[in-house]
Amino acid sequence: MSRTLSDQRVMDKFVSWMRENTANADAIRKLDVEAEFGKDLTYNEAVGLAIQKFPTLWKSEAIKTKDTKPKQIVFVKELIQKIADGKIQVTYRTSPKVGTYYVLMNRFKQKSDSSRLLIEFYRTDKVSAYNLSDDEAQLAGVDTADDIRRMFEKWYGSPIPMLYRNWFRVCAN
Repeated sequence: MSRTLSDQRVMDKFVSWMRENTANADAIRKLDVEAEFGKDLTYNEAVGLAIQKFPTLWKSEAIKTKDTKPKQIVFVKELIQKIADGKIQVTYRTSPKVGTYYVLMNRFKQKSDSSRLLIEFYRTDKVSAYNLSDDEAQLAGVDTADDIRRMFEKWYGSPIPMLYRNWFRVCAN
């Protein structure tokens, strides 16, 4: 399991990154790290979210050196075509997503001749699954809030942890 900001060494590393890469030391001193980022993020997730949420606080070198190579994200088969058609705008996950990702149906086995769907995450909101509406579930390609909560309980257990609503757009299809 990945170590998160709840581990003091990871938190210290992240705070150190913030201090070394800030373009505005006063703003960083005023930032409540735990309130802004929580303690459930890994170091890389926290750095990515910091760059996304506060783009003007960082030196340009810090933003440029952040890994820009697309990562991979798995979606169930039924959702992939809806993503390609632009019918899905968000995914709900236990961690924030930042940057570009190749959409996969199975992280272990991919067809080599399949075209690659590339999406870019541009915004993240922390949400409670218990407060989601049917409209919010439909943003993720699921008919009702009750249906999506049943999936979350299957995947994440009960009670469902706080989630991130990660907004994305299709970059390449």
